[in-house]
Amino acid sequence: MMSCFPPCFDCHHGTFGSCRPTSLARDANKGPTTAAQVTVAFEGTITCEDKAAGIQEELAALAATNASEKAQKHVCVEEQAVVVTSDCPANLKLADVSEEVQAPSLANELDEEAGLPPLGVKWQVLYEQKPFSPKSLFPPLIWIPQYWRTYHGGIREEDRPYVGELPFSLKGDTIAGLTVGVMLVPQCLAFALLAGLPIQTGLYSSFLPLLVYALFGTMRQVQTGPTALMCLLTGQALDSLGVMTPGPRVAGATLMALLVAAISLVLGMMRVGGVVSFISHSVLTAFCTAAGITIGTSQIKHVLGVKLPRSAHWWETVRDLFSALGSIHVPTFVMGSTILIGLLTLKYWKSAGCAAKRSQHRIWRFFPKDKASLPFRALKLVADLSSLIAVLTGALWAAAYRSAGIDGVVLVGDVEADGLIVALPGQGYYSELLGDSTLFVSAGTIAVVGFLESVAVGGKFAAMSKYIFDPNQELIALGLANLASSFVSGFPVTGGFSRSAVNVTFGATSLLSVVISSLLVLLAVYILLPAIALLPLASMAPIIMQGAIVFIDVHEFQVAFRSYPGELLVMIATLIVSLALTVKEGLLAGFVCSVLKTLYEIANPNLALVGEIQGNFRDMRYFPQAQQAPNAVVVRMDAQVHFANSGKLKDFVFKAVQVRESMGTKIDYAVIDGKSVNSIDLTGCQMLEGLAEALAGRKQKLVVANLKAPIAALLHTTGVQKHIQKYGGQLCLDLHEAMELITDPAADWGPAADKVSGLVETRGLVAKSPGGSMSPKARQAEPVGAATP
Repeated sequence: MMSCFPPCFDCHHGTFGSCRPTSLARDANKGPTTAAQVTVAFEGTITCEDKAAGIQEELAALAATNASEKAQKHVCVEEQAVVVTSDCPANLKLADVSEEVQAPSLANELDEEAGLPPLGVKWQVLYEQKPFSPKSLFPPLIWIPQYWRTYHGGIREEDRPYVGELPFSLKGDTIAGLTVGVMLVPQCLAFALLAGLPIQTGLYSSFLPLLVYALFGTMRQVQTGPTALMCLLTGQALDSLGVMTPGPRVAGATLMALLVAAISLVLGMMRVGGVVSFISHSVLTAFCTAAGITIGTSQIKHVLGVKLPRSAHWWETVRDLFSALGSIHVPTFVMGSTILIGLLTLKYWKSAGCAAKRSQHRIWRFFPKDKASLPFRALKLVADLSSLIAVLTGALWAAAYRSAGIDGVVLVGDVEADGLIVALPGQGYYSELLGDSTLFVSAGTIAVVGFLESVAVGGKFAAMSKYIFDPNQELIALGLANLASSFVSGFPVTGGFSRSAVNVTFGATSLLSVVISSLLVLLAVYILLPAIALLPLASMAPIIMQGAIVFIDVHEFQVAFRSYPGELLVMIATLIVSLALTVKEGLLAGFVCSVLKTLYEIANPNLALVGEIQGNFRDMRYFPQAQQAPNAVVVRMDAQVHFANSGKLKDFVFKAVQVRESMGTKIDYAVIDGKSVNSIDLTGCQMLEGLAEALAGRKQKLVVANLKAPIAALLHTTGVQKHIQKYGGQLCLDLHEAMELITDPAADWGPAADKVSGLVETRGLVAKSPGGSMSPKARQAEPVGAATP
């Protein structure tokens, strides 16, 4: 029975929007007008209440008409049927018809007359890979012409996937580039301090790498450069190598950047950008939280004004801090803590939410709340440039201390001011550095984590503005950026969240903003380096600590505690190992734990005894009111059936039968609901054969129902269907049909078995069709009512 509510406004057949003149079956430019018209096969039942008797004549007449007459027909799509009507009165309704006639594919015939490809060919693009274009390796060849067309004639239709809802703006890119450049200079200096490297290397890592990324990147709003996470990983890797003096340490950092570049380029050229998805969200959350804790802890010594050796492990740093509490330098502590409190206040105020939330907050209600007001915008600008303000405040504060005769505030000290120097990575220290495999392992970790950080940042903004980017090209772009960094005495870089957020806030629309920021850093290299020597470390450490807090995510731990105990164990293991050893080992431990957890879940899937309630089959544990079949048990496994869990399914079936029998019910059938099974291996096939044979020894039969088409065809071709039939069982595509046959002792299982057999030809035709799509011949071979693959 096909429903018609609400009716189409044109002919009152089918649902609204599913009716169209057949001559307009496909517009050459717009394609199909509804999702239903894409998914149906356009072979269906011709049904019309007052024309059922003359249905054959109607079809014959329709076939004989010319295209202009066909233009007056309507094709209404309802599920898998095409309803053809001619001059239907407005009050005509659909009804059940005893005789069903398979109609030809009218839409495809009209497409052929119009010279268009059949509809079935058009949706094959869903299964086709995007062809390679040389321009994709050098994205400016794509986006610079689009930029030009934005100001001269407008963008084209083919530009829209790249432009999305973010039109190019030279004004926005200029303002954002200058703002981020001002923000980047103090940040990169502080991050070099975090890695334990000479402070000028932060500037070296923030010019040429940014310029190179702008030439090869595809994420339009990402600002690359040094980040807290990259510097922590780099610093810990160098600590594990035992290089503490400036010369070998810089050489090790450049070699690290070179290896990161090589790994990123290889992964990008192999087009395996999706490989990083094997690191779960839980592992990344715990990893980043541990990184944030480690980064923040490492900078406390500068705020307190105490001298501590650089420690390889977090717990060693904590131990040393407690032992040095008696030697706090009070002037330094006052300056550092004040700057830290100011930075955190601005940070949390900026993310406090809408005006209503700010008004209800016990602190933010005293701050500007209206985003359109001048005070709010002025304070927002201060918050965005807080890093620069912190450094300038610290410099003036330290100068005031010196004028007052207060000593003991530690400054950056002498800085090499020779400017950018191009040199081979690791020159002079190859034998000392390359003999340790730790360097290579650390480089692999940095490459993966850096890519994850960059894509997480850029992907978020790309989704917001609905433009596309290429993850594989991002790997190549980051690889080349790190390659450039390695030749200018820099360290590994990636996309940074805070700078990218500011970039977006100030209107960046392309990587031109990154170019502008890099040029500002270049000016700083030659102008500001001499002045950097007077900056106090206590004003730079709060910048790092503010950035570290972003990584600490307590909320995710709380969610896992409430809902996902297994995920919580993985997160705790990752966190503990990261803090006890280093974050590199913590990431590896988390990956291993998540893999073990996944294997455990695969081997122990959800198994359910199901019953029928309101036409659906539900788990009896959650729906105890569901009704079970009088002479059968129905079980379901929510997983693939393979060697790791097939034995669990077999045991569960026997147990379910025994429980029902112990309740006094005579069981004739054991039914497996294959709704959730999308794959089965040879071990699973053998299990089904053995289960059928074992049940036959108990005078019971096995029915495997609700099968997806590929699984049903596979069980047929492997001989499982014949083996089950040999012992009185059957395969069935539909669970409701199977239950009807089970309850009727005289039922004929032949039609149900024929439907499964008919899928074999369909499966072969689908495999041979271009793109793996179903050919017209395959659609004709598919039985009516077959389960959706």
